[in-house]
Amino acid sequence: MPYSKQDYPASMKNLLPDIREKAIEILNALIDEKEMNLEIAIPTAISRAKDWLANRNRTVPDTPTDSKKHGQDIYVTPHAEGWAIKKEKNKRVSFIFKKKIEAVSKARSLARRNHGSLIIQRKNGTIRSKLSYNQS
Repeated sequence: MPYSKQDYPASMKNLLPDIREKAIEILNALIDEKEMNLEIAIPTAISRAKDWLANRNRTVPDTPTDSKKHGQDIYVTPHAEGWAIKKEKNKRVSFIFKKKIEAVSKARSLARRNHGSLIIQRKNGTIRSKLSYNQS
């Protein structure tokens, strides 16, 4: 049975209106989605609503990981003539090497210089490894 602003558990009657509305919303979600028992759902909803009120005006500060500069991804892929280096979203290959180790070495330096990621594929096209050179 969903609760409303007019029909709510007695334990919510002394809550502030904002907290009560949020607690009712959370309670209905817990009952509907989690099929939670009322003895557990009601105090859980009240607690979460109080946490919501305490945190609703706070902003999450930017973390250094959010502001990393990320360049183009560089791919080392199998090619008819050996191994190719291809940049992200480019249709044409940038370089072709006979040996994979040469292609990986060149691609690694490109990825480092551009602060991108290096994705190395196997002969069958699956990804063998991915290395990130993002700037912090």
